[in-house]
Amino acid sequence: MNHKILEKYGLTMQKSPERFHGIISGDPIANYIFFFRHPYDIDDFVSDINLALAGRFSDIEDQDYSSGLGSYWFAEITPTYFELWQEGHAKKLIPLEDWKKILLSWKECVE
Repeated sequence: MNHKILEKYGLTMQKSPERFHGIISGDPIANYIFFFRHPYDIDDFVSDINLALAGRFSDIEDQDYSSGLGSYWFAEITPTYFELWQEGHAKKLIPLEDWKKILLSWKECVE
C-alpha cells in the first residue's frame, strides 16, 4: 500500500478480513472508490489509466467512470487527470499517476 500517496490525499485504507470489503475513509475520494470492490473492476480502471499515461487516450473505450452512480457524481479520465466531483464537494483534479497509485492501494485492501 502506498502510504505516502494516501497521506497526500487524506485517505486511510485498511484491509478487511472479508473479501471485497476494504475499509477506506477520506471524503469524497473514499466515497467514490468504495464503489469499486472487485479487483477485476480496479484492474480495468488501471488499464484505462495506463492507456492515457502511454499517450493512447483515444483508445479508452469509455472515459466516464460515473455511469451507474447517479447524478450526484462526475468521474472521468482525461489525458492528464482523473476528474472527480461529488455533489456538495469541490471538484478534484488528481494526476493520473496519483490516481493509479490510489487504486492499486485500494486493490490491496479488497483482494
